[in-house]
Amino acid sequence: MTPMEKVAQALKARAMTGYFSGVIHQAGLQNYIARCTWMHTDGTVLLFTRDTGHHSAGWFKNPDYERCWHLSISFRDPETEAPRPFDRKEAERWTKLFFRGNTNLLWCEPPCYPEGKINGVHHYRLFCDEVWQPIKPRGEVYSREFTEKGWKSFSEIHGQEEQCNDNNTKK
Repeated sequence: MTPMEKVAQALKARAMTGYFSGVIHQAGLQNYIARCTWMHTDGTVLLFTRDTGHHSAGWFKNPDYERCWHLSISFRDPETEAPRPFDRKEAERWTKLFFRGNTNLLWCEPPCYPEGKINGVHHYRLFCDEVWQPIKPRGEVYSREFTEKGWKSFSEIHGQEEQCNDNNTKK
């Protein structure tokens, strides 16, 4: 087993120890995030979590987007820890280790918010069914085609929140 394979295996096991619900003040979140983060010797920073609650918390209208495996990747200088440019080839190697034959199902996002842009954090999400098997979600994330009757988004209940648009700027 290569060192990269060992890292991926270890982070997958750590991700299984909890969930990230998307709630910033979730009990134990900081400990879970710390367990699921790794800085590789080459400066690659990896964060691999099991995310749940995307639909039930009111983020996404389509229930197919409720849960996912989520890999965040960024790069730093190993000595100074200063951010360095995103390395697409290295990110591809990592995503193939984490997601194996399911890379064709990944939802990939560039940095959106200021901190993510400064650090060059890219996100890879593999959406899953109720038993954590990979799926290709039906329809778009904000489609109501499969949404249960009476469901309301967070912004419909609490007002508009800042979100990124297609140009990665806040609305």
